[in-house]
Amino acid sequence: MNQVKIRIIVSSFVFILFVLLFLGTEKVSVFLAKILLPLQFVPALISVITKPEVLIVSGFVFIIIVSIVLGRVYCSFLCPLGALQDFFIALSRRIGWQHKYNFQKSHNVIRYSILGLTFITVLLGSLALLNLLDPFSLFGRIISHLGEPLTVGINKAVAGILKYFNIYLFNKNMFFLPFSVLGITAGFFILILFMSMRYGRLYCNTICPVGTLLGLLSRVSVFKFAIDSTNCNECRQCERVCKAGCIYSQNATIDQSRCISCFNCLHACPQKTISYRPSFVAADDKDWLPARRTFIFGSVAAVGSVLLALNSNVRNFFSNYSAKGGLPITPPGSLSVSRFTNTCSACHLCVSICPTKVITPAFAAYGISGFMQPKMDYEKGFCDYECNVCGKVCPTGAIMPIALAEKKLTQLGLADLQKDKCIVYTKNENCGACLEVCPTHTLYSINKNNILYPETDTQYCIGCGACEKACPTDPKSIVVHANPIHKKAAKYIDRPETASQKKGEDKSFPF
Repeated sequence: MNQVKIRIIVSSFVFILFVLLFLGTEKVSVFLAKILLPLQFVPALISVITKPEVLIVSGFVFIIIVSIVLGRVYCSFLCPLGALQDFFIALSRRIGWQHKYNFQKSHNVIRYSILGLTFITVLLGSLALLNLLDPFSLFGRIISHLGEPLTVGINKAVAGILKYFNIYLFNKNMFFLPFSVLGITAGFFILILFMSMRYGRLYCNTICPVGTLLGLLSRVSVFKFAIDSTNCNECRQCERVCKAGCIYSQNATIDQSRCISCFNCLHACPQKTISYRPSFVAADDKDWLPARRTFIFGSVAAVGSVLLALNSNVRNFFSNYSAKGGLPITPPGSLSVSRFTNTCSACHLCVSICPTKVITPAFAAYGISGFMQPKMDYEKGFCDYECNVCGKVCPTGAIMPIALAEKKLTQLGLADLQKDKCIVYTKNENCGACLEVCPTHTLYSINKNNILYPETDTQYCIGCGACEKACPTDPKSIVVHANPIHKKAAKYIDRPETASQKKGEDKSFPF
């Protein structure tokens, strides 16, 4: 089996697994997260910064080593967005839109400017540009935002049919998606669709900062593609199958920084003049001019600077929190709003996997520093007291995995009962909606003339939002306000029943 077939099989398999990661069931997603997420560049990089102790065994080190040895095989074998582009490329050939490629001039000004600008924004305390362009995060948003409605529709249709046979299938619900976030995702999807179907892997070699960074490493990789100019008859077969547009057959040269190691050229050449071999076999003195050495060393320095910039202390020094409309509530395990915005890659995997759909995509809820990062929205759902799945799938450590017992005492915020809006206080009518759903006994009632008036004891509150979600008033008469730094709630101990809490002779439920 040749290298091209191996690449197609591996990348297709990886692509299917990533689709299941975002659209599969909870158990499937948690299982796949442990296998797939360590091998994604940006999540692995951020994870190393947040947890330096895992550096030696991290996927980040693996990706760097593989890139230095084999070149940009990550882009062809492991990147799900790359696999999606390859699917579009194959589709374009099937419909006759694109048959052959030509050499494309490198847009170095654009690609290195984007990489530099990404580095600067990270240094200034914002992951906005990195989150917007990171291939894994972008793929995740495309699959979850555009694919989720399809899977939910299919699920509901199948469940509706099977119920007639007394077979009840779990109905999957769709998360809330703001139009602004959907518009950005759809725009990038259309851009990638057009670029890949017309120009191959142009996105990878012009816009993607990960591709540009790995391209710098591939310049010094051990194995490279090379053309034997003495035997080349300039038939251009290799150039016509190069979806990276990096082969210039007239000069028998290959732009190693843009080569994604797809191996198409290797098997397209009728003269077998292209080889994939250690670069020192045919090393040429011109490859090691002082200017090139300076460029390489400068690139290594840039990588080191990115690592420094992602350090939480440096980022916190430069960050400028500018969220409007109240402090957003972040998921349990994120520890604090500041830490969450410093480490979340906005892949929206937590959004896709959340069973109650309380984690929703946001546009600029955190300001510039947290562009498109998700938040807890208690208008749309509540944080299930018995669930901690978001921390199990987060690829960057923005949501740390915590035990369920610890999660049940993690205080995301505090419930604020606004009695001037509560119908029990304003109309002297029983309601009890918030009392029924509170899992921590934060809410309790005081019986006055057989009317149960809700009260709060916020030392037990974990800010799960169940009360806010259940409250029937508009605007809500009980809302949860975020804790900038998550705290620990007190463990509930049965309070003795007081005379004021004792019910009258009517023991019936208030409804």
